[in-house]
Order: sequence, then C-alpha cells, then structure tokens
Amino acid sequence: MCAAPNQAERQKCWSTRDVFWKCLDENEKEPSKCHEERKLFEDSCKKTWVKYFDRRREYLKFKERLEKGEVDPVDQVKM
Repeated sequence: MCAAPNQAERQKCWSTRDVFWKCLDENEKEPSKCHEERKLFEDSCKKTWVKYFDRRREYLKFKERLEKGEVDPVDQVKM
C-alpha cells in the first residue's frame, strides 16, 4: 500500500495542475504547447490523481459548454 502524499506533495501537485490547466486554457487551439507543463504535472502527482484531474477537467469543460448552450446532452449519449 502506498503512503498518502503529505501536504507539501499535495500542494506541489495542485500547483502544477493549475499551471498546466492555465496553459491549456491559453492554448486551446494548440494544447501541444503545454508539453512541459504536462510533464511537470505528471511528475508531481500520483498517476491516479493525474487520471482523476484529467477526467475532472473534461467534465468541467463539458459542463461549461452545456451551461452556455453550446452542446446538447442528448447528442452526447452514445448507443
């Protein structure tokens, strides 16, 4: 069993996540420009956290588009 990250490790993870997400927001058309930020994020966080935060960002971006009326939730259902 892996030990939980301490406060400093969590803070570093969250900080690198925030820097990465800001880069993505600023480079929506070219997310490849955020390669270095992504690497720092992955190096600073546990893999499960990276996966969680990636899914969380996708959800938040979808929710934002949904609230703006840019997407129809019915169209998003795959059968």
